[in-house]
Amino acid sequence: MEKLEKLSNFFSLHKLTIILSFALIIASVGGLVAFQKFTAKPAGPIEEVDIFFDPEGPYATLFPRRDGNALVLNLKRTSSYDAITYELAYASSPDETVVKGSKILEDGESSVVGGSIDRGVKGDIDTKDKKGEYEQEILFGTCSKNVCKYDKDVENGTLTLHIVRASGGGKEKAAYRMVTQWHLQKPDVALGSLTSGDGHFIYKVDGDRQFLSNIGFSVINDLTGAPKLPSGKMVQGKVYSLNVPIAKELNSGSVSLELAENPPDSARLYRFNGNTGKWQELDTKIDGAKLSARTDGAGIFTVLVNK
Repeated sequence: MEKLEKLSNFFSLHKLTIILSFALIIASVGGLVAFQKFTAKPAGPIEEVDIFFDPEGPYATLFPRRDGNALVLNLKRTSSYDAITYELAYASSPDETVVKGSKILEDGESSVVGGSIDRGVKGDIDTKDKKGEYEQEILFGTCSKNVCKYDKDVENGTLTLHIVRASGGGKEKAAYRMVTQWHLQKPDVALGSLTSGDGHFIYKVDGDRQFLSNIGFSVINDLTGAPKLPSGKMVQGKVYSLNVPIAKELNSGSVSLELAENPPDSARLYRFNGNTGKWQELDTKIDGAKLSARTDGAGIFTVLVNK
């Protein structure tokens, strides 16, 4: 009887030990799961990081269509990005057939504000081929069954690019936002000058200005990146891209660029020629924060200084 009692106590003790061990394991697993949930990144939209300027980052140049009813978007340094969307915002004159209020476009939105209409066009860039450069035409208006209705008196606007880069086998993503200001203008033949939206970049054409009317339109936009810079140089201020319709050429002239503060003695105006793919140092005159020089035509302009 005493042996049976001892044997019963032995099994009871081991049974309690086993139960306690299982309880400890369950508690450990539960604690690990709770810790992982606590430290895990919350699900939801990826927070975008603004790219104001990165000399080695992506950037967009704009070209006007000959009739001024569209812009050609040209994106550079895009091979490492998995998704790109764009938003083109601008104002236009009201259409006489549109009553007061709002009107929804097929590919964007618009609303009447004072004497102008705020327009918006959204679109996607197909990045499945992972190309380093993309080009896409963006209309100021809508087309249906080969009939287009264009917005009137488009002049100033912004281009916002949303780009996403995936890493770690696609598990981790980083999102960026780039905003560029653009100014579309029909050249003023009387003045012979082309200006940026902020008024700090001016191109004045030489000689007979009548040829400007044959060019049609020009567009100037500031860039969030730049073509590969000359060795030992860095950008001071903004980078501006001046373009006329494809297959057209802009006559030589003088260019001026005004900075926010006086530049160092090493500052010089440079022009990047897309035809040669090279930066050209211009014979620069400095007057306070304003730099001026002669140039042979359109291109990308900026002030470069020694690092």
